[in-house]
Amino acid sequence: MNVHFRILTCLLTLVTVLPSQAQVFVNRTFDAGLDRMWQGNGVATADYDGDGWLDVYLVSRLTHEAGNARSWNRLYRNNRDGTFTETTLEAGVRVDFLPALPATIFGNKSGAAWGDYDRDGDPDLFLTHVGPEVLFRNNGDGTFTDVANEAGLNRPDAATDESETSGATWWDFDLDGYLDLYVSSWTGRNAFYRNNGNGTFTDIGQETGLDLEDRTWMSLPWDVDLDGWPDLYLANDFGPNRLFRNNGNGMFTDVTAQWGLGDEGESMGLALGDVSGDGWPDLFITNNAVRGGGVLANTFFLGAASGPLQDVAAQYGIENTDWAWGTEFSDLDLDGDLDLLVVNGAFLERNTPNRFFRNMTKEEGVFRFEDVSGPSGVDGRAESHGLLVFDPNNDGALDLLVTNWGEPLYFLVHPGPAKRWLKVGLRGVSTNPDGVGSRIRVLTTEGWQIRWHDGVDFLGQSIQPAHFGMGLATTYEAIEVTWPGGMTERFAGGATSTTVILHQGTGTAVGTERTPRTSCSDVVSAYPVPARDRVILEMERPTMWTIHDLLGKMVARSPDDGRGLRHVLDVRDWAPGIYLMSWRTVATGDRGHQILVITR
Repeated sequence: MNVHFRILTCLLTLVTVLPSQAQVFVNRTFDAGLDRMWQGNGVATADYDGDGWLDVYLVSRLTHEAGNARSWNRLYRNNRDGTFTETTLEAGVRVDFLPALPATIFGNKSGAAWGDYDRDGDPDLFLTHVGPEVLFRNNGDGTFTDVANEAGLNRPDAATDESETSGATWWDFDLDGYLDLYVSSWTGRNAFYRNNGNGTFTDIGQETGLDLEDRTWMSLPWDVDLDGWPDLYLANDFGPNRLFRNNGNGMFTDVTAQWGLGDEGESMGLALGDVSGDGWPDLFITNNAVRGGGVLANTFFLGAASGPLQDVAAQYGIENTDWAWGTEFSDLDLDGDLDLLVVNGAFLERNTPNRFFRNMTKEEGVFRFEDVSGPSGVDGRAESHGLLVFDPNNDGALDLLVTNWGEPLYFLVHPGPAKRWLKVGLRGVSTNPDGVGSRIRVLTTEGWQIRWHDGVDFLGQSIQPAHFGMGLATTYEAIEVTWPGGMTERFAGGATSTTVILHQGTGTAVGTERTPRTSCSDVVSAYPVPARDRVILEMERPTMWTIHDLLGKMVARSPDDGRGLRHVLDVRDWAPGIYLMSWRTVATGDRGHQILVITR
């Protein structure tokens, strides 16, 4: 073979190999009909109309002006063909009714968080701003109604209050099956709202000690000690970040020092995932504080069973990503390990590329990152803040939405999966409907993959299936879901490149993460079994409890104080069938479940 032919062959090989290795993305913003969204901030996705395809809500950073289209928030419905149709006005979610309060240095409108707070099966939408908050209740017919005031999420002076809320996080901190809400603030105090289960919320920030004034950008629910209770980590722009342990009795303890997580790098975004493949969640933090060497030093904590965790960002080459904001761990190349995405830019720093660090563990057998920002096509140089990784095409390949402050957003589409994938959706019964706070593990011939199912991003929270890259495997062996509270179920394996929806209570119980657990017979007695007209509940000590049908609808709950030790329930109007009772003791936080059977 002559030398020139060999050189040509090598070049052709590189042309065909490099795109697949780098996972080349193509900007489809205009083709998809998303080019009208300029100067964006938060972004989040959910299937708001229940058709099985992910829709998108985008927040403009500008104060709303009727004559300035770039200042409008926008809701886009997925057309199922790679394009979107704006439905903001017909859905009633433009937020043109907000008072025209002045923007701060980081804008006027901030974040969007999807969460089914009323347990009716469709996603509702919470928005953060300068001034009053907005809670759009999904009416189930493609429209929304703002119920923030009725729900108790605004103070009487909210219309004139110029404090700026930033991120918002839906999480079920007390494990009663209803999503609670933590609202971060950049110029005031954070707010913490407990869901009362009747469409209203109670502000418990002061009594729990979580009404902090730390210029918090976002919060992340994370059961750091694996006791079944979701803890909370805060990314603070000024001062140290904070980790609060959930004590299981409605109170929290600051354990930041114990875990070594008091990062003081002026933090923005957080990403949580088992990137190193050892089974423990690793934490990446985007920072903008200048450290030694004149770099804006991010932090990368390797996970472990106990603290203090170690920062290894410099060791793995991900310490400096310029003035970074949104970040996410996702398996973009579908090879079975998590890659890292970071978007960046600021008014003091322009023309810096967004970053894609490919995890090379599967290829090389050693954990390291390779910067493929340029070859992958994700290295846009706009001033980027928001980042969403999702699969709007239902083809298993992950696409990207990046919001930009001075340009149209980037909709970066993967041309199609060269490997296999699996998506796992959850349907809670005694837990919240979408299983927010669950841990999902998928077993393949190469071992376990893990996802922490919270949907939280920088200035956004989404409801979408957990995504797993399966490499070349055509099947997986099993899925294990640890639901909020610690109950673990195993579900049978199946074919890859598909989406599975797992319903709580339909798998095989394989134990619990939470110890010790008090047996049901020690705390709760429910009789007769089966019951016809009434069910009698007897408790050994004060206990909070809820009862749900198998569709996840709550049919009964304990008094708020949980002190009654005997309850007689009239079940004559209940449909015959099986019901799940979940309980926890007030004093010790011990938990358990009971099955009730109603016959006629």
